[in-house]
Amino acid sequence: MSLSTHCRGCGMSRREFLQTSAVATGAVATLAQRAAAAGAGEVASALEVPFAIKPVVAGMIHERAWEGSCRWGDLPNLTFEVETRRLGQSVEDLKARLAQQPLPKGIETLAPVSMHSWAEAGNPEIMFDDAQLEKLAADDPRTDAYMVTAAAVPCLKIARRFKKPVIVANAPGWGLDIPAGLRREGLEGYYVRNWDELRVLLGVLRARKAFAATKLLRVTNFPNTVPSGVISAIPDLDVPKTLYGMDHVTVPYATFFGEMDAFVSRPENRKAAEALAAGLVRNAAKNDMTLEELANSTLFFLYTHDVMARHEANAFTIECFELCSSLNPWKRHFTPCLTHALNKDAGLPSACEGDVNALMAMSALMYLSRKSVYMGNPDIDVEQNVLALHHSDVGRRMKGIDEADTPYEIDAFTKSGFGATLRYDFNADKGAPVTAGRFSPCGHKMLVTRGAVRGGKGLDGLGCAQSVDVDIVDARGLLRTQQDFGHHLSLVFGDYVEPLRDLGAAMGFEVVLV
Repeated sequence: MSLSTHCRGCGMSRREFLQTSAVATGAVATLAQRAAAAGAGEVASALEVPFAIKPVVAGMIHERAWEGSCRWGDLPNLTFEVETRRLGQSVEDLKARLAQQPLPKGIETLAPVSMHSWAEAGNPEIMFDDAQLEKLAADDPRTDAYMVTAAAVPCLKIARRFKKPVIVANAPGWGLDIPAGLRREGLEGYYVRNWDELRVLLGVLRARKAFAATKLLRVTNFPNTVPSGVISAIPDLDVPKTLYGMDHVTVPYATFFGEMDAFVSRPENRKAAEALAAGLVRNAAKNDMTLEELANSTLFFLYTHDVMARHEANAFTIECFELCSSLNPWKRHFTPCLTHALNKDAGLPSACEGDVNALMAMSALMYLSRKSVYMGNPDIDVEQNVLALHHSDVGRRMKGIDEADTPYEIDAFTKSGFGATLRYDFNADKGAPVTAGRFSPCGHKMLVTRGAVRGGKGLDGLGCAQSVDVDIVDARGLLRTQQDFGHHLSLVFGDYVEPLRDLGAAMGFEVVLV
């Protein structure tokens, strides 16, 4: 399906926008509440942003029975009474189908209503009583999209009045006409043929809303300047804010690490960090770090959550080269790797090296898939058509944020034994489909490639030793095209090319598939 829309604001504060009717469940809640228990403040993932659809059973009711150029059948079945009764029964039938057809996690279905066009005998005008739209008014503040069963006129009336997406569902092929008519007027319309397409579309629209509900905490002394290791990164964070609604806050090193001293000095925070470290060790297949050094990294994670919570942020990035030369990792015995991994496992986009482009791609992939996303430096073998990604930021929830942890090992980033990283054996996933991507330096395009896992390396080794090898179709084309985009790629398990195309059309960015 083709999606052509623009993002719209909702007029709520970011805290209101992110909050759901209950605290986030599953893995997201586990990590967020763990941070809160440590005094670090709870961070709500944009994955938990509420999204509701309002079903509308629409049709046409005729004054009496007759046959003609668009109407045929037994006259007793074409009466006003039969059509009215049939419309009411269709509402009950839709309620039953909705109960039997699970929608994506977090999609709320509001109570269905009916409305109809009206045809009088001898009058060529097809009429619609706009008073029917009041049936939708009460729920409209909670409604993110209207799902309408056929009937072009009600779709047009709903879109004009409420200025929200209208999804034409369960209609024959002529339903394609409705979104075209809506889009001509600058309104948002879609057509789906079945429940599977509806699920995909709702996931896309919810991902768009989650993207606009994302607020990035960037720690740097150099706002509006590209990081030294990623000069293709978008330096001005107002660019993704203007384009897609992604908000941001920048905190300098002096503030960030100055306030960290007070956080670290509280015994309860150190105790919570040690407990989190002990839990990681307990569930690891192998651990090559001391508990003390691992706790230094979990302490940084908890403190980062504290800062994110205070700024109502739900995404994070910090430089690597600049951070390293500041000597904060050396003096405090941490690297950001574990924080990035745990953030992503909690549904919080978290990117190495201040790379906003990779974080934007990570957000798109995470919000579509509900999976933790890997990020790495690319090596491209044009002879064997293999893409290798290297970084030690792998998470435990790459198969699903709501799923059980995948097996992992713990190893130090540095020879000195500090800087916790999680390691994963990608050899266990040979043949599994994956999708990788990155936004362009201007933010208007997203490079996307897909392939299958060939294997992996780096269970042992220092630095960014972790890697995954991916068989792709056109390595030379990727090498050529990626020079317009930059180096880090974000990677997720599964083939998400088509949902990404739909998301790009919905948000207004071009998907460049290689």
